[in-house]
Amino acid sequence: HFLIASFHGDTNGLATPAVLSAVDSVAKQQPLSTFLFGLDANTHSAGSKKQQGFAEFVKMFDEMGYSSCWGDDAGAGKLYTTFNARTFLQPQLQKAVRASEVHAGVSALVDKNPKDFILFRSTEFVSLHTTRDNTGGGSFVEDMVFPTVDFPSDHAVIKTQLVPCS
Repeated sequence: HFLIASFHGDTNGLATPAVLSAVDSVAKQQPLSTFLFGLDANTHSAGSKKQQGFAEFVKMFDEMGYSSCWGDDAGAGKLYTTFNARTFLQPQLQKAVRASEVHAGVSALVDKNPKDFILFRSTEFVSLHTTRDNTGGGSFVEDMVFPTVDFPSDHAVIKTQLVPCS
C-alpha cells in the first residue's frame, strides 16, 4: 500500500510547514503504507519572516522523521529548481528584470531557488541519486533561465532513485 501526496505551495512558502504537519498527521494514521510526498514547497535559499527558508524546512521535516531527495544536508539549497525572471515583453512591468541583472544576483525579482522536494520516511528509504531537468531531455543546464520554448515549466523536473532501508 502506498500513500502518495502532492502540494503546490503559496508564493513565499509560508503555508508549507502547516501543510506538512497536516499531511504528516494523515500519514501517521496509516503507518503500514509507504508514504511519498512530492511538493513545490516554494522554499527560498535564504529564509525570512516573509519567505520560508530551505534550511529551516529541511530542519522541520528532519525532526518529523522524513528525508528528502536532496538528503538531509541543508547545503543542498544551492541545487535550485527555479530560475526565472519576467521580461519587459510580459505584462506586469513592475516585475520585469533587465537582462544584465538576471545572472548578476542583484535583483530580488529573479527567482533562483531550491523549491521542489520528494519527501519520504527516513526509516523506509534512502535517496541514492537525484537529478534535475530543465531541458525536457533529461539534463540540467546550469545558469539557464527557464521556462524556454523547449521546456515550458518554470520549475525543473526532479527525479530520484530511492533504495529501501535494510
